[in-house]
Amino acid sequence: MAYIEFKLVCKNYDSNEKEIKALKKASFEIDKGQLVVITGPSLSGKTTILNILGGLDKQTSGNVIVDGISLDKLKGRKLTKYRRNYVGLILDDFNLLNNLTLLENVELSSQISKEKKEPTSIIKKLSLTKKKDDFIYMLTKEEKKKTLIARAICKNPKLILCDNITDNLDEKSKKQVLKLLQSLSKKDKTTIIIATNDESILPIANKIITLKNGTISDVKVNKKPKSVGDLTW
Repeated sequence: MAYIEFKLVCKNYDSNEKEIKALKKASFEIDKGQLVVITGPSLSGKTTILNILGGLDKQTSGNVIVDGISLDKLKGRKLTKYRRNYVGLILDDFNLLNNLTLLENVELSSQISKEKKEPTSIIKKLSLTKKKDDFIYMLTKEEKKKTLIARAICKNPKLILCDNITDNLDEKSKKQVLKLLQSLSKKDKTTIIIATNDESILPIANKIITLKNGTISDVKVNKKPKSVGDLTW
């Protein structure tokens, strides 16, 4: 049984009395510890998949199972527990607290985890040590993005969901972040899903899922993923 089972999932939204079909019978499976890239044009359904897997949204129909847990059956405290214990979210919306320092923002996440990673260690791996006592409003877009990444990783989740992970990052920082995620996938068996338009990162994925107009148009298994160090931009 796969770690993630996404079965014939449909997601419809109502907008100005018009129904928008964000996902149309989308199906795929992901094994534990895989690093998976979901690619496709803007508005093809990539972020919708992340929101459903992250427990931020529910499908209109179909089944979504993560580690044997049927997500459509989760409500209230059970849903909150799933998001707290299973999921690390790295989304476009920074959602950082401006009145706290970089380190304090990262520590907030680790405080709710039973098996947290050491915040200062992750911050160091992302070259943020010199900025750890700066407030969020003092940081650049790149530093904010890396803070968000550190916060998600320090929680030590079983599943990390990344939306446009390489946006606002220079080449050095892209490699830093992707090396860390690839390491988590290989060594800790953390399942990583990256939704992106950046096709240059496809070679590092164990599996590539391509979306078009809310439909899965292709699923490709990469038997020999490249090391992040081999990527060029």
